[in-house]
Parts: sequence; C-alpha cells; structure tokens
Amino acid sequence: MSHKFSTNVLAAIISAFSFSLAAAAVPYFYKVGGSVFLLLGVRYIFTLSLSSVLDKSPKKQKTKEARIRLVLISIFQAIFVGSYMYSIKLIPLSLAVVVIYTFPIITFFANSLIRSRSIDVLSILALLASLLGIWVMVQSDTSDWNLWGVFWGLFASVAQSFVNILSRHESVSPGWGLIKYIMVLPAAVFVIIYFMTTAAPIASVTAPMLMWGLASAIGMSGGFYFFFHSIAKIGPVRTANVMYMEPVFTIILGVMLLQNVLGYSQWLGMLIILLATISLERWGKKYD
Repeated sequence: MSHKFSTNVLAAIISAFSFSLAAAAVPYFYKVGGSVFLLLGVRYIFTLSLSSVLDKSPKKQKTKEARIRLVLISIFQAIFVGSYMYSIKLIPLSLAVVVIYTFPIITFFANSLIRSRSIDVLSILALLASLLGIWVMVQSDTSDWNLWGVFWGLFASVAQSFVNILSRHESVSPGWGLIKYIMVLPAAVFVIIYFMTTAAPIASVTAPMLMWGLASAIGMSGGFYFFFHSIAKIGPVRTANVMYMEPVFTIILGVMLLQNVLGYSQWLGMLIILLATISLERWGKKYD
C-alpha cells in the first residue's frame, strides 16, 4: 500500500481500534452487575469531561442550520450507542456485531441515493464480503439470537448510517469541540434516566462497575475523536468500510489479553474482511 493510502485511512483504523476497546469492556461491565443506563451515563459524562478539558479550539458562531445538524448528529449517535449497548445485553457481542455492521452497506446506498450516484456492483460485493467475513470470523449460529437484540442492533445500524451521512459537511469541524458539543444532550438524558430508574443510584455502584465503565468510556472517546476526523478526510462510505476492522481488532484483543486461541474460521473471516476492505478502499475515491 502507498504512503498516501496509509495516511488517508489511519484515522479510521485508530477509530475502529478504539471502538473495539469500548465494546470489549461492555460484557465485563454487565457481568459485574452494571445496568445499561449506568454504562451510558459513565461513557457520556467521561467523554464530555475529557473533551471539555482538551478543547482548545476558538469558539465560532454557528448558523441555525449548523446547530440543527449538530443536534441531529448528537441524537443519532446517542441512539446508536444506546441501542448497541442494549443489543449486547440481549445477545452475545459476537452476534451483535454481525447485525450492527450492516451500517456500511446502508451508508453506501444512502450516500449513493443522496448524491444521485450509480450503484457500483463491485463495491456492494466487497461490503457484503466484509459482512460475511464477520459472520465467519465470530462463528455465529442462530441459537443465541434474540429478536429484540437483533431489532436494537439494526436500529443502531440505521442510526449510525445517519451519523455518517450528516457528519460529511463543511459545518462539522472534527475535534474535541465537536465531541463536547454532541455529548451534552445525551449525557444529561442518560444520567437523568439512570437516576429515575435506579432505586439506589449511588449506593448500587461498585468499583468493578466503574472500572469497566471507564474502560469502555476511554475507548468511546478515542473512537469518536478519530471517527469524525476520518469522515472529514475520506468521507462516510470509506470510513464505514474501514470500520469493518473493529470486530477484527476485538478478536485480536481477545488473543492478546485473554489468550484466546483462533480457529480456522476466525483466520478465514479476518482474511475475508482484510481483502474486502482493502479492495473497496482502493476504489474509494469516487465515494469521498
């Protein structure tokens, strides 16, 4: 791969790795008794606090249209994260990613329709191949499928597609200022819901819950930061394509941290994803 190819997709690769860290911590959070809204509250409060400290960008007056766009991004990314986390609670993480990673395909079709572009059959085949690679890699079967888990996974996928499309605009400047802006509303909503739905909201929180919640929050913060940089640099379709690397990184983390042993199907799945992702990226300039 050329140096230009490497630098163009670096932000998306780092984003995928960061989000894999965030997702990998979630099952452990649930195992120690954490709830969905506690997890969301910890993730969003941490990310809001971190972005507020790191934001050094000069304040600019936003137009009404820009504010509406940012509010919509804030709402849809909160729907994505919330639905994703709830889906993981209902079905295994390995199954959830198969459902959720339909969003690159949805993004591709939506972007093509919005921009009145012809559908590239080769690109569709590459995206479907990546989804197949995830299915092969996680050795999925239908025995653990919960219809509500699938529903919330698909809901998350559609929401993420909206985020991808809305974020490709000159009024959306990547950086900690953007992260801070879009964290405020969901942070407030999730914290309020947590306190309203939990009998002992403070006393029920344990150290392991905070530890795994913060681990997930750190991954989410980095994931969002590099995700929006990638959208600005290479566009929503190519970013979504490279994000197929997230489940690959999740498998690798399992090998490194938990000494998991990979089977032939996992190696095959990762190879399919890598080949499909690289192939589509090489055609990706037309989808900036």
